[in-house]
Amino acid sequence: MPQNEFANYALTDAHVHLQDAGFGTSLDDVGRILQIADEAGVKRFACSATSPADWNRVAAIGRRFDSVFVMFGLHPWYVARVQGDWQTSLKIFLDSFVAANKSKAALGEVGLDFATREAREDAAVRGMQESALRAQLELADERALPVALHAVRANDRILAVMSEYKRVPTWLLHGWTATANELDRAASLNAFFSFSTRSLSPHSKRALATIAAAPRDRILLESDGPGVVPPPGCDVPGRELTAPYARPITEDGTPAMAPSAIFDALRGIASTRKTPVDDLARQIAVNEKRFFSSWPALEN
Repeated sequence: MPQNEFANYALTDAHVHLQDAGFGTSLDDVGRILQIADEAGVKRFACSATSPADWNRVAAIGRRFDSVFVMFGLHPWYVARVQGDWQTSLKIFLDSFVAANKSKAALGEVGLDFATREAREDAAVRGMQESALRAQLELADERALPVALHAVRANDRILAVMSEYKRVPTWLLHGWTATANELDRAASLNAFFSFSTRSLSPHSKRALATIAAAPRDRILLESDGPGVVPPPGCDVPGRELTAPYARPITEDGTPAMAPSAIFDALRGIASTRKTPVDDLARQIAVNEKRFFSSWPALEN
């Protein structure tokens, strides 16, 4: 298939970690990744932070590249490791980015992950995750910011927490695995669902069932590239890190989970849902307009 087969749809990578060293160490390296993606037809990028350690780099990427939406937040993997008054720092990052760039920064990547070894073995860690999530959602609620959520083996809790923050305009549950009922409950709270090639493994029956059941008008695409490796202690039993977090390099020198991988996800999602890929691409383009209507106004 031609590389730019879906270029006319101007689709978005709804969840990517452009700040990760897998995409290079300089802003010029990131620019090369974005140029390759743009030529393939990916026109916008939602760059999600993970901890205070990468907030400065995410901000720099957002300032440099107009096509990048930025998010600041503390990922549940890092809640037990972060030191200092990170909540105040997060508020400053959100507000200073707005002041400097005349646009909103969103909140992400935040959430709950009760599948990690730490969370499974220690109820206090699960409590810390939820406390950190709530502290961040207070900021999103006050500022009416979109939120990108990571939720693993915590569906009931994440849905209960989401329901309490009425002024959050929209939610992104990225790479989520859920039942049809849970999908409907999240959609009623104005959640959207983004999927990558990671969710399309033939061995991931629950993930494939989630893709099949997801509301058609709430599906988005993500690369989740280049693959963020959990810190020590956060491994999940039965999961080989080399499988979901591998970073194979393509012929053009970019990670296989670079933004252009959203088109592989598009084809896989269409196949799973037994729908024509062009029809799905058109629907996702419409979904993106609805989802990003509450995000910073950037040039198309």
